[in-house]
Amino acid sequence: MTPDLRGYDHIIVALSGGNVSAMALRGQDRFLGRRTLFITGERAEESPGRARYAVFEPHRTDTRASLRRPRLVDHWRPVHGWSEAMVWDCLRRHRIVPALPYRIGFGRLSCLGCIFMSADQAATFRLIAPDRFARFAAYEHAFGCTIRRDIDLNTLADRGRPFPAALQQPDLVRQALSPDRAGPVLTDHWRLPAGAFGESAGPG
Repeated sequence: MTPDLRGYDHIIVALSGGNVSAMALRGQDRFLGRRTLFITGERAEESPGRARYAVFEPHRTDTRASLRRPRLVDHWRPVHGWSEAMVWDCLRRHRIVPALPYRIGFGRLSCLGCIFMSADQAATFRLIAPDRFARFAAYEHAFGCTIRRDIDLNTLADRGRPFPAALQQPDLVRQALSPDRAGPVLTDHWRLPAGAFGESAGPG
């Protein structure tokens, strides 16, 4: 289903529907008494958990039945039924520059220090952001608890190999880590990024 976008006061687009966005929706009175459409990009193909998501449903912050603080928030996942190939083909047809993490080899976007990271992702994390990686490893030591239940970060990184694209493109790595990332959105020289069809370790 495709909702009528004209029927909403607010339209929010996010990678996924995490806790931070839910806190923002609940914490701002500008959403009260208004209609909000929350759009995310989860796909059924990504995991059994995501396969169970509805394409369109009331968002978890929706309180439309409340008499005191009504907030109508619909959640739409327009690419839920798409394959990864369909996503890349859509970006190619519209000449959209792929996100930088995909271009340096990551097959899925999540937190850089995601608790679900693979060995190769951990090795790449240690390569491209050594200070941050060392801070995470120090936290493990200080807390006596590893981020991954079964292995510490350094051992995990030792088992992996950094993504070749990250090794070969230090300028792109710097851009990916920069808080002030700026650049073109469209390109006439579209290329499938290195991370396309790669490993998809990340939150379920």
